[in-house]
Amino acid sequence: MPYSVDTKLDRQIEIASRHVEEARRAVNRDASFIGQLVEQISVLASLRQKDGDFPKAESLYREALYSALEARPRDADLLIGIYSLLAHLYDRWGRMPESAEFYQMALDAAEKAGVCNSKVATIKNNLAMIYKQQHDYAKAEQYYLEALDIFEATDGRYSASVASVFNNLGVLYYLNLDVEHAMQMHEQALVIRQNLGESQMDPADLSQTYINLGAAYKATGDFQQAEVWVERAKKLRAQMHMSHPTPQRAASLLVDKPF
Repeated sequence: MPYSVDTKLDRQIEIASRHVEEARRAVNRDASFIGQLVEQISVLASLRQKDGDFPKAESLYREALYSALEARPRDADLLIGIYSLLAHLYDRWGRMPESAEFYQMALDAAEKAGVCNSKVATIKNNLAMIYKQQHDYAKAEQYYLEALDIFEATDGRYSASVASVFNNLGVLYYLNLDVEHAMQMHEQALVIRQNLGESQMDPADLSQTYINLGAAYKATGDFQQAEVWVERAKKLRAQMHMSHPTPQRAASLLVDKPF
């Protein structure tokens, strides 16, 4: 008899908990296994979030942070990842000030270590989303643009990450009543998403661009063109099969919702 969804999750948590215990014992024997411990903690914490147990997820990430801070020499990449995971957790938990604080700690650690990679760009993008939610549009734009510059340098202009930041900028400008600028951003995202390879292109993202363009055209009074984009989104969504993300050692790139 197949497991129920809850039973499957309980079983996954049980297995992940054992792996964390094994990793803890390994670190007690040899501190060089801290990276492995953080990896296992990340998986378990992600499952705890899925179960809605944010306090346990927080406790796990705090344990990982303590281990990383105690390590000698410190692994800057590991610290950046843990700070960003904690920030992502607080964001999902609705604790925006703490989320912003930990994203900033991740950026500070990256700057101190001279790190400027796609992980840093992801952090800047996610921090921009927090500022957008707090209606600080100037800071949100600043961090989106900084993220865009880094992603273009690390991933290339025609990449899913660059398209996502263009999307997020479009949403920001639309909220700030700059519809023309918003449309330009979504058109940029569209060009990139339409030219991505099959392994990179997420139909949900492309559908989102259609919806956002439809909203932008509607705001200009062009209801006919708005309906064209909405219909494209409907057809694409009818064909989509959504999948769940795999837990990672750093926060994933957040993509803003359609209008």
